[in-house]
Amino acid sequence: MRLSKNICNIYMTRTRKQKKIILTKSKFRSPTSLSIFPERSPQLQDKEPNVLNSFTTKNISVNNKSGQQWNTVENNKLAYKRSARGSPAGSYPKINYGPVVERLTKQNYKKLNKGSELYYDRGSVVFRGPFTYHKTLRGPALLFTASDIGYKQNDYKFVLPVNKLKTEVLYLDTGKKSLRPIHKKKRKVKRNTTKRNTAKRNTAKRNTTKRNTAKRNTAKRNTTKRNTAKRSKN
Repeated sequence: MRLSKNICNIYMTRTRKQKKIILTKSKFRSPTSLSIFPERSPQLQDKEPNVLNSFTTKNISVNNKSGQQWNTVENNKLAYKRSARGSPAGSYPKINYGPVVERLTKQNYKKLNKGSELYYDRGSVVFRGPFTYHKTLRGPALLFTASDIGYKQNDYKFVLPVNKLKTEVLYLDTGKKSLRPIHKKKRKVKRNTTKRNTAKRNTAKRNTTKRNTAKRNTAKRNTTKRNTAKRSKN
């Protein structure tokens, strides 16, 4: 029995040593890249469509054609607000508003037309987009295209099933501009003022002409009276 126990102990120690050697070899492998952390950037496909989610849209463009970007929606309008560095929480600068939007759902996804623009809220600092809608596939599923942040701005295809619109937040640009109401002055007021001014001028002219004519008439009468008086004396 003693021999069997010794044999078992030797076998256990050998297996433990082998396990330790295997673990150490697996831990200290040669690095494949210069970075210590593993690469987590999405590798998007050029020809085939990619699934639209928060991971695949990591490197999608943020700015639209006019260079604007959005991070919230207020009063059904795209907006951008961000507190300055060092400012207390909750204090925001002047808010920049964008076009009127509507959240995409199962009920209203049929409103999409070819070329309509959408913005994707992936829970990050800024919305991703704009995504351009092309068509609906079987499923139903929505087919979009968007460009990346890179210098070349390559266009990629994305697919989103309609069933996932509950979790994935997309905002449809309705095309309506969010402008503040401008109160224009009525032209009637201007016309009334001009009429009043012209009437005043006309009355002033009439009064002056009347006064001048009255003065002339009185002067003529006085002269005629003087002349008649002189003649009668002579």
